[in-house]
Amino acid sequence: MGKDLLLEIGTEEMPASAVNLGIEQLRENASRMLEAKRLSFLSLDAMGTPRRLVLLVTGLSEVQSEIVHEVRGPARKVAYTSDGEPTAAAIGFASAQKVKVTDLVVKSTPQGDYVFAIKKEKGLPTSQLLPKLLPQVILSLSFPKSMCWGKGEIRFVRPIRWLLALYGNEVVDFSLDNLRANNLTWGHRFLAKNPLKVKNPRDYFGILEEKGKVVVDHRKRERIIRDQIEQAAKEIGGRALIDPQTFAEVVNLVEFPHTIFGTFPSEYVSLPHDVLATVMESHQRYFPVEDEGGNLLPHFIVVHNGDPKHDDIIRKGHEMVLIARLADAKFFYEEDQKEPLAARIEKLEGIIFQEKLGTLHDKAKRVQNLVMEIGRTLKVDEGTIKEAERVAYLSKADLLTEMVGEFSDLQGIMGREYARLSGEPESVAVGIFEHYLPRFASDILPSTPVGKIVSIADKLDTIVGYFSVGLLPTGSEDPYSLRRQGQGIISIILKNRFPFSLSKMIHLSLDLYHKAGFKNRPFEEVKMELKDFFMGRFKSELLSEDFNYDIINAVLGEKPDNLTDLRDRVVSIAKYKESPILDDLIVAFTRCKNLSNPNLGIRTKEQLFSEEEERELYQRLIEVEKIIDECLKRADYDRAVEALAGLRPYVDRFFDEVLVMTEDKRIRHNRVSLLNRCVELFLKIADFSQLVIPGN
Repeated sequence: MGKDLLLEIGTEEMPASAVNLGIEQLRENASRMLEAKRLSFLSLDAMGTPRRLVLLVTGLSEVQSEIVHEVRGPARKVAYTSDGEPTAAAIGFASAQKVKVTDLVVKSTPQGDYVFAIKKEKGLPTSQLLPKLLPQVILSLSFPKSMCWGKGEIRFVRPIRWLLALYGNEVVDFSLDNLRANNLTWGHRFLAKNPLKVKNPRDYFGILEEKGKVVVDHRKRERIIRDQIEQAAKEIGGRALIDPQTFAEVVNLVEFPHTIFGTFPSEYVSLPHDVLATVMESHQRYFPVEDEGGNLLPHFIVVHNGDPKHDDIIRKGHEMVLIARLADAKFFYEEDQKEPLAARIEKLEGIIFQEKLGTLHDKAKRVQNLVMEIGRTLKVDEGTIKEAERVAYLSKADLLTEMVGEFSDLQGIMGREYARLSGEPESVAVGIFEHYLPRFASDILPSTPVGKIVSIADKLDTIVGYFSVGLLPTGSEDPYSLRRQGQGIISIILKNRFPFSLSKMIHLSLDLYHKAGFKNRPFEEVKMELKDFFMGRFKSELLSEDFNYDIINAVLGEKPDNLTDLRDRVVSIAKYKESPILDDLIVAFTRCKNLSNPNLGIRTKEQLFSEEEERELYQRLIEVEKIIDECLKRADYDRAVEALAGLRPYVDRFFDEVLVMTEDKRIRHNRVSLLNRCVELFLKIADFSQLVIPGN
């Protein structure tokens, strides 16, 4: 039946991001470590608040599962006489394995019949394992920034202040950094001053919520907060803007959420929509409210962790803070308008992009050149290219504005607003904003031709530049967000089915650095690293779409670099993954590849054919080559897969009736060359030797 296990790690207030990371790791690590100990369970879950990480395992078995070891001994003919009596070899093997000779069993193996000793290892009681296992689970959690406290013997995201551990009704007795686990927990820091006793895991959540004023389950807090925000917005007569990032952070900043709304002077509503929203969301973690027309109202919603009895005081405090921030924003907005956006460009010469890569002014020039080449590659009209060049020229100017200096999240957004106020075309203004997109994993992509082109160019210039000076992402470290920017380029390319060569763009970007005098590391070495980087990001993208790794490897084997075309190939092959068509294709390819020899080339002489089956294969091969050429031009990979699969009957008859390795050297080489030609045709689509056939 099993018992429930509860582990609570009580800490000082953790950052919101650390709560999310801790919950995820606690769930994954505990599951893995329990399974490694052969402990089964019905369910496992992890939860958290700013002051605790909680593990709940239901139906945890009370004893480890039994494990059976099979040890192979001597062959049967050595272990037993013809009369079936055990020999000295069998007796010695049984003694060494500490089993009776009569308990030895004979089993058939691919190498013949052998004697086996079957040894069963009984499981230990779970209650005996948990005192050692739970400290290991806690210490398995790792965070980007950890602290030492007390004697400094362990590190954790924040100091651990208490440990609660129950298996059924019993305390799991263990110590960690002079803290001894018990059945006591602590509630809300301000609303529940005394420790609370927990008799069993099932009582824990109710006790904390009713007496401790703590909603432990972060998912429940999400529902409560969203409902409260929406209700507060209705009372104001509008609807709340719930930014996902702000919302996720707020959920893990409170233990007992309570929502109130505040008001600010209507004069600040004249500020641009995004300015108001950013000031409220990014800095204060408030939720703006808008009317049905999408206009912001002079109200905001805040989720707090204090005593509801003090709502009025809390509201006034938040209103004072927000009004001060809005006053600053209004002042900066008005000051920035005293000169047009383009007037700030020359000042970029004094802003370092990267110490070995020049200034932001240098970067803008390189991006302009990239934009021109990308635009022509994509065959966009000259007017769009000119607008994209203008965006590249103006793209970083807003970094010198007072508004962006104070509210860095507004970069690009203020560039768009100030470009409009400066009289720039709307496509240029929007392009300035969109060239930063996507800014994070779930962000929107650029929607305009200008925004797409400049976004790719700007990100490519950054990645190429940092690689050229040796600042590559390593392991989990990526301080310059190069992976995110690389993923952004790939997402834009795939979304819009852009056909250009990534290798060509990498080469052009590197060349622009070299021509400008930034010659840091060997050109070809950096170029290869960049190719591997982008193909790695592309592979991650395909895996995230649930394509099988073997199909991805098959298509990426030759590493061509038209990403749109590569994805089309993956999609087509994936369609046939469980189909006999793909089985036929793989069998035909494998049979040809096994006897191929690339050194002999693909030149085949028809006059050397002596068997009807090789003539048939040759003639059919010529027909399929024409089909594949057409398919490559049209990117029709469904038809290509089917055409290649259609070669199987001809390949089978060839191998059934024709001796490839004949003694006549000229005929042998000619037949191998025919197989080489078959293999080369298959490889034009993918390296099908990478595919894994189910069941094999």
